[in-house]
Amino acid sequence: MLGVLVVLLGMGLKAWALRSAFFIEDDLVFFGRAYASGELTWSYLLDLHKGHLMPGAMLLVYLHTALTPYDWGAVSGVMLLTQAAAALTLFRLLWELFGRRWSLLVPLTVYTLAPLTLPVLTWWSAALNAVPFQLAIVAALLFTVRHVRTGERRHLWCTLAAVAFGMAFSVKAMLLPVFLFAVVVAFFTPGRLTSAPVTAVDRRPRLWAGLGLLTAGHLALYLTRQSQAGDDGAGMPDPEVSLSMTRALVGETFPLGVVGGPWAWGPVTPAGGLVAATTLGAVIAWAVLLLLVTTTVFFRPRAWRAWGLVLGYVLAVDLVPTLIARGRYEALVGYDPRYVADAAVVFVVCLALALLPTGEERERGTGYRRQPPRRRGFLVAVVAATTAYAVAASYATITYVDTLSGDRVRWYFDTVRATDIPDDAAVYPHPVPEDVVLPWNGDDRLSSFVLPPLLGEDGPRVAVPVPSAQPMQFNGEGFLVDAEPAPETELWGPPEDEECLPLEDGALRWDVRAGGGPTTALGIAYDTAVAPPLTVTVGTAVTETALPPAPDGGVWYVPEAASGEHITLQTDPDTCLRLLTYGALVPVSEGDPWAEAESDTDADEGSDEDEREDSEAGDSD
Repeated sequence: MLGVLVVLLGMGLKAWALRSAFFIEDDLVFFGRAYASGELTWSYLLDLHKGHLMPGAMLLVYLHTALTPYDWGAVSGVMLLTQAAAALTLFRLLWELFGRRWSLLVPLTVYTLAPLTLPVLTWWSAALNAVPFQLAIVAALLFTVRHVRTGERRHLWCTLAAVAFGMAFSVKAMLLPVFLFAVVVAFFTPGRLTSAPVTAVDRRPRLWAGLGLLTAGHLALYLTRQSQAGDDGAGMPDPEVSLSMTRALVGETFPLGVVGGPWAWGPVTPAGGLVAATTLGAVIAWAVLLLLVTTTVFFRPRAWRAWGLVLGYVLAVDLVPTLIARGRYEALVGYDPRYVADAAVVFVVCLALALLPTGEERERGTGYRRQPPRRRGFLVAVVAATTAYAVAASYATITYVDTLSGDRVRWYFDTVRATDIPDDAAVYPHPVPEDVVLPWNGDDRLSSFVLPPLLGEDGPRVAVPVPSAQPMQFNGEGFLVDAEPAPETELWGPPEDEECLPLEDGALRWDVRAGGGPTTALGIAYDTAVAPPLTVTVGTAVTETALPPAPDGGVWYVPEAASGEHITLQTDPDTCLRLLTYGALVPVSEGDPWAEAESDTDADEGSDEDEREDSEAGDSD
């Protein structure tokens, strides 16, 4: 019962932290991709995202997009329940390994409050990988231990299912069978460590054969998709960047996280703070770890094996994939705790193995080299250390919440969601703010990609802009405002002393390098008393529309994503084309248009009042 209470308290603290988070960066890209895919296909599920193969995560994204688009309560609730399931499964694993004992509450507390697991939980796109993978680790360990102990085939199939579940969400799960094998060899196989691997294989050959086939299949699928993805994902790391990243990730971020830190965060990214490591903090973390390792090795003959498993896991499963995926870019990635979030659960399991003897060790009488003291002072020290960790970890959580910008992004989305798009308007693409999706995401940060799932029936109108006399865009505050040609837009007007551009049989050719792109539009200022057809050709792309009647002049905008050496227009010879513009559109206002209108009104009223006062003063004179 106390174990369940510890889990509930830990999840309650995480639920409080999730209230300050919201969708950011890749979250929006996921929603946009699921919306654009339309139907659920294998191509969509198996598509790599920045080097990640995660069909299970993509399926979950698709379901959320179809049922609860941009509903933070729904997506964060699912991830929180998954995190709780991982904690409860860990509790069951500890019970399976060591029996029912009060000391299980120590590693359980370390995991449920672990600061390393918080940043990855508050960023949905990262949680989609890491949180189910944490559940897969403890579930696979639980069923592996049961199968090794009993030989029952149902536990074998459950182990394979748990590993396959992990592979559906994280590429790291490809190395999970290796970790399972290392645990079995180190703690569940009799004999010397040199001969234990062969013995482990001989005793349970079907288990390792099945896990080997899973790994081979997953690797083949990943390499196939990676070859099709090109530069998206894996690449050759830069030696200098990799060295700095290794020092940060292994030397500072991980040790600080597992001892209850960090206690300061910075710099702050749109997704939250990175670890603000200090020399003093790193020294304290390593001192605590060194004390823990030497103490457990002093009492437990196999404790060093547990710590070796932690080190091997961090290097092989966390560091190497991170270097391959991010080692070409910025060493600051090493201070992102999301890359070692899964190591938190491994650390806790190995901490328990270093502290407590398994059932097999107790039966053989090899659990302790020296019996730990049973005096009250020793128990008080254990309780005090656990309490100190809980306080430090809770403080780290509270300080991390201060780095989240969920309120700002939530306000932007609420503003967009409340928008009523005029019937005659067309919504043209415009980048969403940088604190929502960073510019390096390219066209995936455009409103036409990010916002349609948010707008219900109006979503298709935002996803695919159409020709219109009333172009509009969502500005940086989420308001829908009129759009106009950007300052750098190319212009073409009639010759001097002419009112209209020269047409030859209704055709006009503009020799301009048409760069195209989703944000590009052709603007046409014209006069016509009828509604002539208009054909716009850019390269091989042809757009057919019609100019609305505008005897006193009008403007018509045509989206032109295609590229070519020139633009050709074909319309009625009697139509007067007064001006052409070609380029991106931008919002006429970046703030709240209603507030700006009120400000202008107040300014006008103030100006009128000043004029009246001046007039009255003149009359008085």
